[in-house]
Amino acid sequence: MNRMFFTLSLVFMLGVGPVLAQQLPDLVAAHGYADMILVNGKIAAMDDRSSTPNSAGQFFQAMAIKGKRIMALGTDAEMRRLAGPRTRLVDVGGKTVLPGLIQTHYHIFGTAARVYGPQVGLVDRSVKLTVVTDTTPEATAKRIRDTILNAIRVQQIPKGKWITVDLQEGPQNRAATTRSWLYMGRLNRRQFDSAIQDHPIMIRGRASGLFNAVAIAEFKKIFPDWEESTDLENRPGAAADGYVAVPELSGVSFEFWWKDEPLENLAEAMRLQGLDLQKKGVTTIATRILYPRVIAAFHLLNREGKMPHRMAYYIESQRGNFWNLKTIHEFYKGTGAPWTTHSAGNEMLWLNGMCNEIWDSTQNELCLGDDVDVPDHIRARERCPSPGTKPWETYKEAIVHGWRPVQAHNTSSHGARLYLQMLEEAMKEGNYSVEYMRSLRTAVEHNQFLGNLPDVMEGFKKFGIIINVNTGYLREVPHNLEDYGEQLRPFVMPVKTWIEQGLRVTFEAQGLDFWRPIYRLVTREVVDSATGEKVILNRDEAVDRVTALKMATTWASEYMMAEDTIGTLEPGKFADFVVLDRDFFTIPVSAIPFVEVVMTGLGGEIVYDPDGIDSN
Repeated sequence: MNRMFFTLSLVFMLGVGPVLAQQLPDLVAAHGYADMILVNGKIAAMDDRSSTPNSAGQFFQAMAIKGKRIMALGTDAEMRRLAGPRTRLVDVGGKTVLPGLIQTHYHIFGTAARVYGPQVGLVDRSVKLTVVTDTTPEATAKRIRDTILNAIRVQQIPKGKWITVDLQEGPQNRAATTRSWLYMGRLNRRQFDSAIQDHPIMIRGRASGLFNAVAIAEFKKIFPDWEESTDLENRPGAAADGYVAVPELSGVSFEFWWKDEPLENLAEAMRLQGLDLQKKGVTTIATRILYPRVIAAFHLLNREGKMPHRMAYYIESQRGNFWNLKTIHEFYKGTGAPWTTHSAGNEMLWLNGMCNEIWDSTQNELCLGDDVDVPDHIRARERCPSPGTKPWETYKEAIVHGWRPVQAHNTSSHGARLYLQMLEEAMKEGNYSVEYMRSLRTAVEHNQFLGNLPDVMEGFKKFGIIINVNTGYLREVPHNLEDYGEQLRPFVMPVKTWIEQGLRVTFEAQGLDFWRPIYRLVTREVVDSATGEKVILNRDEAVDRVTALKMATTWASEYMMAEDTIGTLEPGKFADFVVLDRDFFTIPVSAIPFVEVVMTGLGGEIVYDPDGIDSN
């Protein structure tokens, strides 16, 4: 009987089997059944790369996923044909599905250290004080000095203990007043050195501050080239003033206080912060990294398969380890330019180029040059790089030796002109073609006063420069208009004009919030950082919501050379997606800032699903 059953079965397989095989969809025959299928959705592929307004590309009901990648998209019926007995069907209930969001400029390491560092034993080892500034640098220095001396006496702070002072702008001062005092040396270490000789002091402003002489001596035990490095990056005499900026304000933690802490602890803080990205639908970030220990921490996560997001990073060690000019030149000459694209690199972590964040800067340190007419005291505080400075020499040396240059803070028109001059010099010295330089896809950041001057725009087109805007800085524009007058208004982030001229424009999210920046791009409405009042800035430069979304998905993938792997929902690409609580494409514009992510998929796995959509 068993032999008869076997014979009948064989006859059935030989006769009917080929018929069944022919009925299977070609995709299943080639790759097997889908592992997961999203059904009953409004799936926006975002696969139209053009600059045509309101052109999202194709929409689908369902998406099939095999392994880590998208298998196919189509109707519910079409995708269900790819399902087998073990396929997970996820009904998204008619919700909008987008490609995973891409944050093109996110300093994840700072947030991770601040929020999650204490949980893993990474703590600020200093005594912390707060001082509100006075109306003059001299009066402010006295207030700081008195506060520190009083704390030493009352708290009996032992000799050698670090003290940090959080310097907050007084209500009577204009925005960034203290930043200018620090940058120009009107607040300096000599105002504290004689009174405070037994404690290293770090005064912290928003993005700048001071070391006293004791702190400098301690810091130089680890970073002996700090003085040359600081003068190269900022201005001659900056080190003598004790001036510090972003590299020191964070570096004192990552590379000084925590240098002997287990790397696993730092990696865990980064991983925990990465889980917060998943909750906001962020599947990929790009970031400069100043500190070698941070790079090491991410690579540890990647080796152990614990990366909670994809990350393209840009080496900026010349700032985070306070190199002198000789070291900068030797590093970029000797490394062999190991940067890569996403498809040629690792799927979760890839070195995508190099960076020197400071080119020109924000707030009072713009670089508008002769493009505007301003009083001497405003011109004096502008920050414009030149040959011999750290930003100029770093970028030029790197490009000459084959590196991709990315993430320069290019806020203003003349700063952009100088960046173009540096690119021209590097192209000539490296004997490169324009085509080669365009292939590097250099990108510049913030760009709130880049404007639309013909010579600058022609240079951007020549080199194919990506303009990465930060709409958060528009909140400070009213303050800048007070200083520069109405002549500045045409320079304020003309996004629509740039796009119409064929330039590629992306945007930096506001931390992990993508929806407020999109709202600003669509309405040009911002809240004045000083007064809290709503202001409309150049309404005619607004773009439609789909174009704004492209800047954070479709086009953003180009920024990190990953357009063939992420950024759109297309077969063969990584299955990174987000599900929204409302239809982004049809809700009132006023509702855009309140969009929430209710599911996140990364590489074919659902990594965030607070409402249990997958289990319904």
